[in-house]
Amino acid sequence: MYRVHCLLPRADAERLSDVLAEMDPSPASAVSVEEASRIAWSLDAFCTNEQLAAEAAALIEREAPGIPVSTQKLEDKDWVAVSLAGLPAVLAGPFIVAGWHELAHLEGGRIPIWIEAGPAFGTGHHGTTKGCLQALALELDRRRPRRVLDIGTGSGVLALAALKRGVPFALGTDMDADSIRIAHENRKNNKAGRRLKLLTARGSGHAAIRAGAPYDLVLANILAKPLVGLAPEIARLVAPGGRVILSGLLTHQEPQVKAAYAGQGFTLKHRRRLNGWSTLVYARAG
Repeated sequence: MYRVHCLLPRADAERLSDVLAEMDPSPASAVSVEEASRIAWSLDAFCTNEQLAAEAAALIEREAPGIPVSTQKLEDKDWVAVSLAGLPAVLAGPFIVAGWHELAHLEGGRIPIWIEAGPAFGTGHHGTTKGCLQALALELDRRRPRRVLDIGTGSGVLALAALKRGVPFALGTDMDADSIRIAHENRKNNKAGRRLKLLTARGSGHAAIRAGAPYDLVLANILAKPLVGLAPEIARLVAPGGRVILSGLLTHQEPQVKAAYAGQGFTLKHRRRLNGWSTLVYARAG
């Protein structure tokens, strides 16, 4: 694994993060943007080999001329798991998301979701996951859906949260087979049983997804570009009067996502912003 690193103004760091994330294929397996100081933000692109690291560095140098870019070979470790190990429990609405070492001492008053550190996205620490959990809690207070679809389920945390609040059935899908494998483990740990169905699938075109429609609630915590592309398919999957919770977009990407869903007849009901990320809640007419 190689890390390509540079320091940039926030707007440039977020723009280059978008460029790397939206490339298909991208030289970077993961991209991180973090505040380094009052004036500088750290952009880190993680690449699986030296050639891809060189491609990522060249792209950054081309898009941000004059910015020093460094490349570092990392030890052969599961860096995602290492970075997550020992993270504190996350509180989001009525939910507490944590590993067993934290939940074993839980005294009650919160709905526990057991998620261990691992390579599947969705431990609750990221602004998108936490924002989705908060928005989901409000939606479940308003109405209890019968069927939930979680596109890009990752660890399965959002689908599990819905089930623990009384939703009878959820379908979680992800294009990454390793994420689905981990979601299966989390389904077992959280005793979700057959109420949670998991499926490896890209987007929402899989026959099993269509067969389960319509869904009263659709969750999609992915990225801005695929959210825009999925708008027509999601519109066909949501029941009349149903809701959609979208995240994975930076705040400055809201206009393109809003335009896509307004064009499909959705009405924006709520917006949450957390750590530079947005969560949008839409309603379908009916």
